[in-house]
Amino acid sequence: MKIQIEIDDSVLEDVFVTAIEGGSNYWYHLSINAVCLIRDAVPREEESCLSVATFKAVMKGVEVPIHDAEDIEEQIGLISLETMADRLSKLATSDDKWTLQAHMNEEGDSESADIVFQYLTMGEAIYG
Repeated sequence: MKIQIEIDDSVLEDVFVTAIEGGSNYWYHLSINAVCLIRDAVPREEESCLSVATFKAVMKGVEVPIHDAEDIEEQIGLISLETMADRLSKLATSDDKWTLQAHMNEEGDSESADIVFQYLTMGEAIYG
């Protein structure tokens, strides 16, 4: 079942920042290629914070590859505008839906952001 949910950009930006700056550091890696893609779309002069720049780049249509922290050569997922809607819909109908709801209620933390970021990256929560 696919559902339509409306999520404010500020909620998604909060998830990116919380996950990239700490909640998901144990499993993800942004390769030099990914950082170049992000910075080509959102230069440091426009946004100095890489986590915010990553969110903005995705929102501009950049497909950001995500690699495994333990094997940085292995791409384990991709975040893009194209994949986000389906993955958020899948999250909203899963047992992990509380994580998205927590962020929508401004009660999210690093644990909930990590799970949402895993869904955005891989379509499911694998790590944790």
